[in-house]
Amino acid sequence: MSRMEAFVFQNKRGQNLVGVLHHGQGNEPRPCLIVCHGFAGTKIGGSRRFVEFARYAIKHNFSIFRFDFAGSGDSDGDLVDLTLDRELEDLEAVIDLISTRDSVDPNAIGLVGHCLGAVTVIRESARNSRIYKTVAWAPFTDLAGTVMRLIGEDSFSVLEDGDESEFIYHGELMKCGPAILTESSELDMFKEIEQVNQPLLIIHGTEDATVPLQEVKQLVEQVQITSKNPPKLQIIEGAHHSFPFHQQELFELTIDWFFK
Repeated sequence: MSRMEAFVFQNKRGQNLVGVLHHGQGNEPRPCLIVCHGFAGTKIGGSRRFVEFARYAIKHNFSIFRFDFAGSGDSDGDLVDLTLDRELEDLEAVIDLISTRDSVDPNAIGLVGHCLGAVTVIRESARNSRIYKTVAWAPFTDLAGTVMRLIGEDSFSVLEDGDESEFIYHGELMKCGPAILTESSELDMFKEIEQVNQPLLIIHGTEDATVPLQEVKQLVEQVQITSKNPPKLQIIEGAHHSFPFHQQELFELTIDWFFK
C-alpha cells in the first residue's frame, strides 16, 4: 500500500489549507501532479474522482497532491470570498510546499485541474515556468455562464445584484458571493492559453452540459492559429462534465500525457 501524508499549510492570506500527498513507489524523487478541484468541490471529488485518480497515478510511479482551496473542504475560508486570483494564490502556496519535499522531483511538477480548477491550472501554467506539463479537464471560457449553469438562474440573478446567494450543489446547501463575477469580464482564456509554453492537454466530453464542447473547440481552434505551442484537445465520446462513466479513460489519457 502506498504512503499518504497529510499537510496543513498557509496561503499568502494567512489561511490554513489542507492537502494530502500520495507518495509514488520507490525511494528516488518522483514526478508530482497537483490536483485542483472545481467550483464548490473538494480534494475528494465527486464519486471520489481525485482519490481514485491518485490511486491510479501512484501505480505509474507518480506522486499526487490533492488539496482543498480556501473556502472548500477542510481548508479555512468561505466560498463567498472565492475569486480566480485567490485560487492562483492557493495553488502557488501548494507549489512552494511541494517543491521543498525530498520525495518530489522539483523539475517534474505537473498540474491537473477540473472545471474552475482546470482554468486555474491553465492560468498558473501561463505564469509559472516551474510547471513542466498541464492537463485541464473540462475548462470553461465563459465564467459567468458556467457559474449560472452550476448554481441555477435564480441564484445567479442574486449574484448579479451584488448579493451573496444560496444554492444547492450535490445535495448540499451552499453560499457563494458576487466577487467571482467581477472577474468575469476580465477573464480572457484565449490570452491565458496562448501564454502557456508548457505542453497542455485539454480533455472534454461530448455530453458536457455545464461547459458545452463547442465553446472549448472554438477556443482551441483560435489558439492553434496563433500559438507556437498550441494545446491538444482530446474529446471523450459520451462523457459528461464530471466524467462519471469515463474515469478510466480520463485517467489513462492524463497519465499518458505526462509520460510523453
